[in-house]
Amino acid sequence: MNNNNRYRRISVAPIILIAFLSSASAFTPVRLGNNNNLQRKLYATKLDDEPCVVGENVVQSCEVISTASDDESQLLVKRSATSVRGTQTKLSAATNLGKCICGAGSFALPHVFLDEGVLGGTLAMTLCGLLAAITMQSINRSRYAVSRIENVDPPSSYVALTEMALGEGTSNIVFALTLAASLGVCSTYIAFVGQTLASLSADSISNNIVNSMAPDVDERTWELITAATVYPLSLVRNYGVFAFTSALGVTAVLGGIATTLAYGIFVDPGRGIFDALSAVTELKMWPDSIADAFGGSFGTIAYLFCVNFLTFPIINSMKNAEEEYSEAVSSAVAVIWIVNVVFALICLSFYGDATQDLVLQNLDNGPYLSALKILLCVDLLFTFPVVFSSGRQILENAILSSGAQEDDNELSLALSRAAISAGAVGTCFGLSQVGGFGVVANLVGGLAQGTLAFIIPPAIEIALSRRSGDNSIAKEIPQWAVGSFGVVVVAAVTYFTLKESIS
Repeated sequence: MNNNNRYRRISVAPIILIAFLSSASAFTPVRLGNNNNLQRKLYATKLDDEPCVVGENVVQSCEVISTASDDESQLLVKRSATSVRGTQTKLSAATNLGKCICGAGSFALPHVFLDEGVLGGTLAMTLCGLLAAITMQSINRSRYAVSRIENVDPPSSYVALTEMALGEGTSNIVFALTLAASLGVCSTYIAFVGQTLASLSADSISNNIVNSMAPDVDERTWELITAATVYPLSLVRNYGVFAFTSALGVTAVLGGIATTLAYGIFVDPGRGIFDALSAVTELKMWPDSIADAFGGSFGTIAYLFCVNFLTFPIINSMKNAEEEYSEAVSSAVAVIWIVNVVFALICLSFYGDATQDLVLQNLDNGPYLSALKILLCVDLLFTFPVVFSSGRQILENAILSSGAQEDDNELSLALSRAAISAGAVGTCFGLSQVGGFGVVANLVGGLAQGTLAFIIPPAIEIALSRRSGDNSIAKEIPQWAVGSFGVVVVAAVTYFTLKESIS
């Protein structure tokens, strides 16, 4: 797919943006009494139907919350952190964070560096990675700060922390943004699979298996097929059947990165690693338009690094999160930053201006390379239900009351859940039509993930600092700076998307 086609379907972007902005009010649950509406909307789903999955692509921890009465439920929420202790070490936490950060988005980074230039891209990656690490560490500090102020155990979810620090209104915004991020990430999976399979299907020269079985199937059709494939998978409630995706995902992504580098070094262009490294100095250093480059690609970097909304299960599973989590974040972000910057620069030196939206499309489709691409697609198909579960549970708990889940017959409840899942998968498919993988990742990373990473954490820290009696302006300036940067990111990505849709 050439670069001119990256925005071929961007006319639906305003609809998606409106959906994002309206989701905060559209899915705000009805108050159920006292302050227990938050726990209800987070934990209303029955435990037997929703086995807990900790550590990857979920928004809640494995707490068993009673619905017997408001008082008992509130008591269990406060005691949950002490009744369930984590066992994860700093190394395993860093590894899990790295797995959350490094994924399919890595293959869009060479094109990001094409837009932003060698130095511009490196600066953007450094800034985003640094601020993402700072705000992830800030979230953990805020957990313990609010626990000391309120004399309760540290909150175990992003929504709960936000409600305790900033109030119910802002927590509902985080609630909606988490939904948007979950469904948005899933939409990038549909775009990735559609783009990859379309490139294989259109290649009649290599005679790959996809072309042999389904020649010349266009990208939108593949995306529709992908959505239809993941829908029944999204209905599965026992996530244990998807446990293999963790190892499969790491293998597929690392294998993809290694294979892409080996292909460029030895096959096309095949000039060796030293020529590739020397060619970096001949590339464009800075973007032609800083505004367009920032609005058009910084969100893709945020899509990679801004996993703040996914980190709470990792925090909750650590033995000593208060002292060790910050180091785990620093280690994970530093390693992923090095790997991705080196990968992006070397790939850009291979293909220059011909670098595709997904660099995998610069590789030919021989039997081994096509098998690797198919493996990445299969991995995303089975990862989709795990990531999707966060958004689906939010929708179910917002739309279906806990009483209806207990009283209605199982068939009616199953049909309601199936309809909600169908609507959510349809939303993911609609968002995937905005453009190629890089465009969708830029939109999701810049809007939903950017807000959750760059705006909410500093607001929480400022609010808690003032409540504790520390009104030092000097201490607040860095937080205001990060929050202001987040506003710029969200505004730039929104403006760029609207600009492209109009043009």
